[in-house]
Amino acid sequence: MKKFKLHFFKEKVRTLDFEKILSFFDDYPEATLLPTEADDLEVKILYHLPIINLKAYFVLSKKSNVAEIYKLSPQYLDVNFRFEISLLTPNFSAKLVFEVVEKLIKTFELFCFNYLLEDVMEYKREVILRSFEIAKQNFKDKHQYELTDYYYFPESKLNDCLKYLYEQYDLYRFYKEQEVIVPNYLIIKDENERIYFAIDWKENTKTVFPPHLSYIFYTFGNEKRILPFEEVMAKLERFTVSVPGFIENTKVIAVKKIKRVHKIVKKIKVTPINYKFKQVLLKQLIDINKS
Repeated sequence: MKKFKLHFFKEKVRTLDFEKILSFFDDYPEATLLPTEADDLEVKILYHLPIINLKAYFVLSKKSNVAEIYKLSPQYLDVNFRFEISLLTPNFSAKLVFEVVEKLIKTFELFCFNYLLEDVMEYKREVILRSFEIAKQNFKDKHQYELTDYYYFPESKLNDCLKYLYEQYDLYRFYKEQEVIVPNYLIIKDENERIYFAIDWKENTKTVFPPHLSYIFYTFGNEKRILPFEEVMAKLERFTVSVPGFIENTKVIAVKKIKRVHKIVKKIKVTPINYKFKQVLLKQLIDINKS
């Protein structure tokens, strides 16, 4: 899969302290130095956030990886160090790791270059993020066939869902003493390849309702029902409160209302679901509109 590459340069000097680079990443538990063999030409540092399926690489190489480097300003020298990230990475996830890139550049007084830029430049967040977005769109236009197993979900909604996952552990700690479940998403598609977010919910349990839910898989006794979220909320809204300081429309059931809520849910009449869903993996979701 094609990657977005950001090459690092220094002004008038080519030296870069490898040990200091490694020390920089010691502050990031998400970063791991990958094993190498004696004859390897590159050393890779993996930046990995599995909860949102984010992978990116910081690569140190023995030779320059910049094509037609002679066209660039001679005052900047390639230090054979670059950043790589898949062009299918959602913007929310990319922005998180670009924060690391920005700090790296400031720490080591680096400059950067990408093939969408005219020349080596100082790091400007808006320019680099825009270059990343343009590269994603170019990839979609030229390689539509490679997106067969991927599913579009609107960027603003996907951003909220990824933010929920990214901060899910903090929510878990916040609600632990109240025994409120902070559920994982179930990502599903219908027969028309439309994507929905859902959660599991068991009777007599307290739960957070994450943003942009479409369905609830509700279990009571030996029965499991698929409930349209909006229809359920129409009955339960008055028994819920917003999660403090979190994404809009992230709700939780008021503690004193839990028994009444479950009585309502068990008897609720909703629109029947006449089709089967299939599960989709988070890594299959993209914010690039395929149409």
